[in-house]
Amino acid sequence: MLLRRPKYRRFSYEPRFYNPDQDRAEKFRRRMRHEREAHRKPRRSVIIWGVVLILVLYAYLYLSGVMR
Repeated sequence: MLLRRPKYRRFSYEPRFYNPDQDRAEKFRRRMRHEREAHRKPRRSVIIWGVVLILVLYAYLYLSGVMR
């Protein structure tokens, strides 16, 4: 109790310019961008898995002597 405890500083923030129509449009754009990116990501993983599978098959066939 020798030291004083700091008090929380409170403030209120009011945006200077607020346009509800623009806010709705921005939320819609963000949601659409997020959905579009979510659909694109699995394609990359499928391609990567395909390349890995082809490399594994090639290595297996090469090491087993079929491709020599």
